[in-house]
Amino acid sequence: MAKKKTKVMDGFAVVRGLAKAQQEGNLPLPGSRRPSGEVLPSAPPPVATPEQSRQIVKTVSPTKRTIRCFECGYEFKLAGTTHRIYCSKCRAKIDLGDYVIDRPWSEEIKTGGSIIVRPTGRLENVRLMAGNVILEGEMDDRSSIECTQWLEVGPAAKPHPRQITMRNLRIAAGTVMKLKYKLQIHHLELFGTLEGDVEATGLVSIHEGGHLKGTVRGAHLQVEEGGGLSARVFIWPQGQPPVEDD
Repeated sequence: MAKKKTKVMDGFAVVRGLAKAQQEGNLPLPGSRRPSGEVLPSAPPPVATPEQSRQIVKTVSPTKRTIRCFECGYEFKLAGTTHRIYCSKCRAKIDLGDYVIDRPWSEEIKTGGSIIVRPTGRLENVRLMAGNVILEGEMDDRSSIECTQWLEVGPAAKPHPRQITMRNLRIAAGTVMKLKYKLQIHHLELFGTLEGDVEATGLVSIHEGGHLKGTVRGAHLQVEEGGGLSARVFIWPQGQPPVEDD
């Protein structure tokens, strides 16, 4: 009998799956009965704060993720799921909840989890700090986003490069983003279009329907069938330009 394959998903994939389930109405209502074995969420926050997301995908083994303390900057690995922990260096409390913003929002959020800003959401003079952010809505010129891992930019989002800080960047399908400044990044994934000067220490992936225009420098470049590349390309094995002798 053939062994059944089990799908393993990382934390960011879980949040994306959650967003899809919420849109399709597949999540149980608060207080409804859940099948045994599911992880129960903590109590939902007050109405005045974004709705805390619920875990809907099981993983074979706990996925390790990098957590950064927003108070002292210390980074460490965490396996498994929990809603809050304490920094092992400065002992500051770190929220690990996932949040959804679907309306105008002006309250600071700090979480090692993920934040989804829906197309109906708008950031107004607010700072968001999170592990991952999916930005589908708008943000005014006084708002900022800081991601310790992934930032995904949707078609309706028009962030200024100076307003966003992230380790990895994903451009969603249908999104066109133009940069006037050099983008220094680890991983870059393109399902939409990015025009600018890119320097990546990790992998640059151009998926079907994605397009990169301008200049790209880095360690690894992957272009799938249906992906577009209209750029000057400089690839170095270690992801860094060679040092010229004097």
